Order: sequence, then structure tokens, then C-alpha cells
Amino acid sequence: MLEEQSGSESQVNSEQDVQTDTQDSGQNSTDSLNQEKAYSQKQRKRAQSAEAENEKLKARMKKIEEDSLAEQGKYKELWEQDKSDAEWARGYKKDRKASLLESLPEDKREKFMNLDLVALEAVVEELSGAKGNKETMKAVPGQVTTPTINKSYGEMSEEERRLYHSQVMGSRK
Repeated sequence: MLEEQSGSESQVNSEQDVQTDTQDSGQNSTDSLNQEKAYSQKQRKRAQSAEAENEKLKARMKKIEEDSLAEQGKYKELWEQDKSDAEWARGYKKDRKASLLESLPEDKREKFMNLDLVALEAVVEELSGAKGNKETMKAVPGQVTTPTINKSYGEMSEEERRLYHSQVMGSRK
């Protein structure tokens, strides 16, 4: 009898050990997950600060270079650098404006041709937004659509009448 009790006690103790081991491993995995999250956040912050510092240094280097060229009297080189940047910007603006004008209806293109890029983008967005609202209004749930009939009901065949009836009843759901 003592052997049975001691055997059952050892089983209970081993089950409790297994449960505590499981809880410890669950807690350890949660701790390691939290540590990984903290490390990841630390790395992300470090990378972002390094990128920001890199941008600041690039801007400072450009400023120093421009100042040194200005001191040396090499205005022509400065002008050429600015000219290449300006050409790129003009080309981009021209392409963007052309694509926006193409998205407008033909009758309104001439009307908005003289607007600057920002105003033209706002106009195109507003007009496309108004068009989008009209399209969504066509597909309102519960809206009843009337089937179109090319014949009178008396001229329809039995099959056409059934099709017409199913369309009418289907639109009422």
C-alpha cells in the first residue's frame, strides 16, 4: 500500500515538474522574444539616426563646395550645376503636366492648360473624385434595376418570358 502511494506521489511530482518546465520554457521564449524586439528597435533607431546624419553631412558638404567655388570665383561651375538640376526639374514637370492633361477630357484640356502643376493636380484629383462618386452611385446595394425589353410581353417566347421574369425577380432581392 505504501508502494502504491509513493508511486502515485512520484507520478504527481513528475507531472508537476513537467508543468513547471513547460511554464519556464514558455516564459523563456517570451523573454527571448521581447529581447529580440528590443534589439530590433535599437537597430532600427541606430540605422535611422545614421541615415539622418548622412543626409546632414551630404548637405553640409554640398554647401561647403558651393562656398569654396564662390570664393574661387568659379561661378560658371555653380551655374552649370544649378542648370542641370533645373533642366531635370523642368523635364519632370513637363512630363507630369502632359500626363495630367491627358487624363482630362478633351474639351477641358485647353481650359486647364495654363495652370501650374500643383493646381492642375488638384483639378484632376477633384474631377476624378467626382467621376468616382458617380460610378459608385450606380452600384448601390439594394438598387432596383429594370431590365430592358426590345419586345412587348406578348411577342416574347416562353423562354424569353421566363428570363424576363427571373431578371425582374432577381432585381428585387
